[in-house]
Amino acid sequence: MIALLSIYAVMVATSCSNSAQGEAAQQPKDIQEAVKENSPGGVATSDNGNYMKAKIDGRDWSAAFVTPDYDESSSYLRIAGNNDGDAISFTMWKQGIRIGKSERFSDHNAVDFTLTDVPGIMGGLSGEAVITAFDDQWVEGTFYFTATGSNTDRKVEVTDGHFRISRVKGAK
Repeated sequence: MIALLSIYAVMVATSCSNSAQGEAAQQPKDIQEAVKENSPGGVATSDNGNYMKAKIDGRDWSAAFVTPDYDESSSYLRIAGNNDGDAISFTMWKQGIRIGKSERFSDHNAVDFTLTDVPGIMGGLSGEAVITAFDDQWVEGTFYFTATGSNTDRKVEVTDGHFRISRVKGAK
């Protein structure tokens, strides 16, 4: 009887451990799906059209698609790029945009950042974005930030960020 109880206890412990591991493995996939669902209307990137590029911990990264700024009625400009779940997204107040003016990221104006190999959404609470061009056709700029998250001890450095995102439908 004691042997049977021991085997049952090991089976329950293994099952719980596998369940927790399964949940941890599923969480990044769920986040990727949420990012995709909340990024409607993504436009494919190209070298001379829409793009977002950066170095993530020193490695080159580029978005496969960006989310254009078609909503003239919005007070905020959304800068967002995604490449298979690795995503960078931040907003800027349109009335405050001045060419060359630095916008610091902080607790109140953070970057949402996801990596497929890091659980949860990380926040870029330090760094900055600078708009280098802004008209009725395009918004262009640079950015950098350090991302941290509540589900990881990892810090991620995002540097040399550049973007060009259309403000009119049909721009490629």
